[in-house]
Amino acid sequence: MAADEFDEQDEDDDEPLGRRHASDGQLRSAMLDDGQPWLTWWLPIPGIALAVLWAGYDGAAAPEPGLAPFLETLRWPGVPIFLVTTITTYFGWRLDLD
Repeated sequence: MAADEFDEQDEDDDEPLGRRHASDGQLRSAMLDDGQPWLTWWLPIPGIALAVLWAGYDGAAAPEPGLAPFLETLRWPGVPIFLVTTITTYFGWRLDLD
């Protein structure tokens, strides 16, 4: 392939430069850059589900099962479970693993 053909091929590419496998030694970004919204409606669902399931299990397994142990567990460690799971879900969704 001649150098002129290579230059023409690069100009015709629709893929943004950050996503292209650059032959000049630059690393491409590992994060998606395809116009998707940064936050979506479903992003907190795994965190909420995991926190509620953990609190439900702890509330049912408590010496005196009921709503009080459920709500206490939902507050702690439910909030950190929600935050860590939501952050992990966000970065797992945004990373480009191709």
